[in-house]
Order: sequence, then C-alpha cells, then structure tokens
Amino acid sequence: MRLILVVSYLVSLSTTALGQTPATTGQKLTLSDGVRIEAFESHKRSDGYGIASFAISNDTDKSVNSIELMCWLDDDRAHGTTVLIWPKQGAIRAHGSQEFSNVNIGRATGDARSTCEVARVE
Repeated sequence: MRLILVVSYLVSLSTTALGQTPATTGQKLTLSDGVRIEAFESHKRSDGYGIASFAISNDTDKSVNSIELMCWLDDDRAHGTTVLIWPKQGAIRAHGSQEFSNVNIGRATGDARSTCEVARVE
C-alpha cells in the first residue's frame, strides 16, 4: 500500500519531466547512464497489476542506493509509471549487480507488453 502511494506521488511530480527534451551530445554523463536493467521479465497479476523480475547492473565507479525506473505499456511512454526500488543489501556496489523480483510496475491492460528503463539513480 505504501508503495502505491509513493508511486502515485512520484508520477504526479514527474509528469512535467516527461515533456522535457533528452540530453544532447556534449552534456555530462549522469550516474544512471552506467546503470541498466538486464533479464527483464514481467507478467500481469490477477488484480491487473504488472509484476516484474530483473537484474540491475551497476557499471559505474560508485555504489547505487536507490533506483528510479520509468515503466510503460507497449509504446505508450507518455502514460508511464515511475517506480522506486531499493537494493536488499543497502547498495549495489560499483561494477556489481543485484536481482529484483516481484516488483509492482503499475497497472497492466490486456496483453500489453511492459517495458522499463532506468530513469535516475542515487
């Protein structure tokens, strides 16, 4: 329940960020540029929510304490959901990885394909 409230709050905050233009060449790389999702699998639960399992790889020189994902159905990024996840052991060490399972990634409709990407890390 707490996760749903946090996700709802963050979605309301991130709506304006969705309309911003992506980074152009010549700008500094951010920490999230070296953090990626691997082996992403998702399914729809009986209550209509998407549940995902995946691994997060940290190819940076810094530890990652939290990850913000942007998840959407099919190609509809404009109606995506922001999902916050935290590593089980406190942080994903530099050049390490960690598996996540049973992550609620928001409402899923019909046979729509869920997709997520790393939006931000701390």
